[in-house]
Amino acid sequence: MLTKLTIMNEKLNERKKLLIDVLSIQTTSGNEFDMIAYIKDFCTEFVPKAKVVIKDNNIYVTKGKSKTYPCIVAHTDTVHSIHKYYKVFDDDGCIFAFNSETGLQVGVGGDDKVGIWIALEMLLKQDDIKCAFFHSEEIGCVGSSSADMEWFKDVGYCFQADRRGSTDFVNSISGKLYSKAFKKSVKPILAHYGYKESSGSITDVGQLAENGIGVCVANMSCGYYSPHSDEEVVIFEHASNCLDMIETLVDELGNNVYEYQYENKWANYGYGSNKWGDFTGASRDYWYGNYGTAQNEVVNEVVYDEQTGEESCYYCNCTELMESEYTDDTNDYRFCPDCCSDILLGEKEVADPNQMQLELEAEDVEYEDISDSYDDSLEHRTIVNEYLKNK
Repeated sequence: MLTKLTIMNEKLNERKKLLIDVLSIQTTSGNEFDMIAYIKDFCTEFVPKAKVVIKDNNIYVTKGKSKTYPCIVAHTDTVHSIHKYYKVFDDDGCIFAFNSETGLQVGVGGDDKVGIWIALEMLLKQDDIKCAFFHSEEIGCVGSSSADMEWFKDVGYCFQADRRGSTDFVNSISGKLYSKAFKKSVKPILAHYGYKESSGSITDVGQLAENGIGVCVANMSCGYYSPHSDEEVVIFEHASNCLDMIETLVDELGNNVYEYQYENKWANYGYGSNKWGDFTGASRDYWYGNYGTAQNEVVNEVVYDEQTGEESCYYCNCTELMESEYTDDTNDYRFCPDCCSDILLGEKEVADPNQMQLELEAEDVEYEDISDSYDDSLEHRTIVNEYLKNK
C-alpha cells in the first residue's frame, strides 16, 4: 500500500521532471520558436481537449467551458544566448545549467521558464482555465503589448509567476493591480505560503492592466535567483511552493470575476506602457547575488552610491529616480521612469519604544559631581585615578 509520504514524493518528482524538461528548452528574445513548439506539443499530448491558438507568436490556451476563467500568463523568451552544448543539472533541488563544451555555467532561464512550467502544471490540474504565453517580454513586453484583448473578455483575474526570490506578491506596477476586496480574499493564503505584498517592475500582467484587461492581476516570486546572469539557478522547493500557492488561490477564488480598473498614476507625466526602458544598460552586479533567499529578507531595489550619493534603479540602471507616493511610515520607495515602476529604497528606521524609554529614564538620573565634595580621601583619589586612566 502506498503511504501518503510516498504519494507526495512521487508528485514532487513528477513536478521536478517537468520543470527540468521546460528548463532544458533554450529560448531567447526573437528566437522562441522551440519553446512555442514545446508548449503546443505539450498541450496536444497532455491537454488534448484544450483549444490552442497561436497568433503573432503569442500562444492562447483555453481548457474547459465556463462563462469566466482564471488565467495564468508567462513569457516564452529569456535574455540568455543559445548554446550548442547545453545541459540542465539538479543538485538536491538546486537546478542550474552548463555549457558542456566550455565547462562553464550558463543561465538556466528560470525567468520565465518557471512561469511557463507553472502554467503547464495548472493546465493539467484545473478543469476550467486559460493560459497565455507571450513572446519578447524581456525587450519591452512586446508580445503582451499586442495581446488579443478580446480573448481576455471572459477572464476573472490573472496571475503571473515572473519574479525572482520566494516571498513577493506584487500588488503595484506604476499603479495598483488589484482591489481591496481581492486583497482581503488572498491575504490569508499569501501568509500561509510565506508571501507578502510588494511593488514590482514591468512584466506582462502590468502590460495587460495597461491594455485595459479590467480585472485584478498580480505577479509573484517563483523561485529563480540571479536572473539575467550565468549564475542563475532555480530552487525547486521555492518554485513548487509558488505553484502550490497559485493552485490554492485559484481553488479559493474559483471562476469568479474580480473587476478592477487599473490606472497608471504616471501617465499624466508622460510615462506609460510605451516607455518601458532598455535593460541592457544594467551593470553586471545588479543581476547577481542571492536575492530573496531569506524568507523575511527585505531586498532594496534602489542602489545607493555612497561616494556620489546617487540613487539608481536595480533593474535598469536609471539614475533619474523620482519620489513615490507609496512611501509610508515603514518603507521608502522611488519611482523609476524607465521601468515605469515603484521600487523599494529600503525600510525606514523605526524607533524602539523600549529603547526610547531607557534613554528618557537615563536623562532623568541625577549624577553626583565628585568635585562638589572632593576631600582627598583614598576613596575619591581612587575614583579620579580610574577616570584619568580610562580617558
